[in-house]
Amino acid sequence: MLRLCRLRRWLSRVRGAPGFPAGSPQGHMAAEEEAYDEKDKGPLVYQESKVFNGETFLINVYDHTKRRAVTFETYGLESQDQLHIQYSYQDFDGLFRFNAELMNPNRKEGRFHWISERLAILIVGKDRQLKLQPEPTSEVPELPIYETVRKIPTGRMDLKERQRLREQMDMLDIKRNENIHKRKQESRQRFLQHVFWLKEESERMKREHHEKLEAERTRRVQMKEELERRNKEADRLEKERQRQRRIAVEAKEERVEERDAEEYRQLRARWKMRDAEKAKAIQEAIQRKEKDLAELRAKRAQERKHEGEIMQKREGAWSVREERIRRKNHMWLKAVLEVKAERLRMAKMMQERNQEYLNLLHSLRQPIFEAQLKRMEERKQAAEAIAQSTAEYHEKRAVPKKVKKKGKNALKDEAAKEKRGGKKEEGKEGKEGKSDTDKLLDAVEAKMRAEMEEQQRRAKFERLRDKRIKELQEARVQKCNAHMAEVREAYRKKKFEEEQKANQRRLVQKEKEAEIQAAADKKKQELERLQRLREQNIARKEKERLAALAAMAA
Repeated sequence: MLRLCRLRRWLSRVRGAPGFPAGSPQGHMAAEEEAYDEKDKGPLVYQESKVFNGETFLINVYDHTKRRAVTFETYGLESQDQLHIQYSYQDFDGLFRFNAELMNPNRKEGRFHWISERLAILIVGKDRQLKLQPEPTSEVPELPIYETVRKIPTGRMDLKERQRLREQMDMLDIKRNENIHKRKQESRQRFLQHVFWLKEESERMKREHHEKLEAERTRRVQMKEELERRNKEADRLEKERQRQRRIAVEAKEERVEERDAEEYRQLRARWKMRDAEKAKAIQEAIQRKEKDLAELRAKRAQERKHEGEIMQKREGAWSVREERIRRKNHMWLKAVLEVKAERLRMAKMMQERNQEYLNLLHSLRQPIFEAQLKRMEERKQAAEAIAQSTAEYHEKRAVPKKVKKKGKNALKDEAAKEKRGGKKEEGKEGKEGKSDTDKLLDAVEAKMRAEMEEQQRRAKFERLRDKRIKELQEARVQKCNAHMAEVREAYRKKKFEEEQKANQRRLVQKEKEAEIQAAADKKKQELERLQRLREQNIARKEKERLAALAAMAA
């Protein structure tokens, strides 16, 4: 696998060499390498040159702000090898967290130079990789030397000079193409040498592998033969041990049978004595058990009686507690209703006081407002009279307007003049016809109209004020009703929860009583079963003993 990876890498290095068709594997690897070169690494922000293993490399730094990544890429000026190492912004800042000078992210060129000093090309396995060393390497990076001073011909050039410059530029392209072709040929030769070496190395390893397989096969055949010989010898020894063991077992069985017969005779004698003692002990145990059972029955009857008395006391305590809770809830509800009634009385009293205060203010302010309105109306009438007299004064002393008698607008001016003259005469006649009484009546009428308008305005404001007060009262009543509904709902909810808790306690108590009764019944049944089983065992053993005694007597 490593050889295959290395072969692919060499193929990618000679991707630009002529002679690789587009559909060949070499062309495919070249396309992959070109895809890597063309992907967006960000703009080039810094460059330095450094010597790695005797070859000059150009170090390019790319900063991609959108992906927040910094890429260091080396390009061999002789072998055209490209290696890269990439850091995210967070990892890149972490390299300088203990460096007081380069901790500031604005010192980008200093950071890039610090990284370039520590870059090294190492061989990992069979691959060349770009790694960051903890300390600066022996090779010192340098900034690339660009052509900063170029002699530009000035003035006028003749045809020969231009032809010479054009030939020099063509020669530069020719030399560049020749150098590129020469380097590609050298790279191809190195690649072919490496491919031949890989083939020879593969054949050598196959040959060594075949020899190792043959040696291993021979060794395993010998081990199998040795194992079969050892198994046969072990089987023979095992058969001899089994024969000797059977002889010993037969002798031991004879001795055991004789010893068992003697032990059985002694055992039967001991059984006779033990049976007599056991029968006596059983009779005593039966009498003692009957006495204990009678005492247990009396004790259980007394316990049941005591439990009934305790349950009666408990139910009485529960009824007393529920009655106390009921009285407490009734007193609380009564207090809530009293507080509500007091709040309603205070709200009504506050509303009445507010109304009285508003009436008082109205009675105090109304004369002042009426006098002020009257004065305002008088001032207005005086100002109107002054304006009217001023207009009449200016009209009497005004210069007559010049009338056009020629042109297309002459007729229009004459019609307008006649119209104005007629209106003026009517106005003069009206003014002359009016007397002082008419003027006084007009003034009184204007004053009454102003007062009526003021009254209408105040009535409108009064209606708006009454409407607002009514809306506030309705909102206050609705808020109070909503609050009382919440109080009632909370009380009902609390009462319902208390009833549920009481019912739950009763259910729990009943379940506990049922469990106690079931446990007692189960225990009673178990005792009865054990007693029956004990009696059956005693009867069976007694029957066996009598049968053994009859057999011995026979």
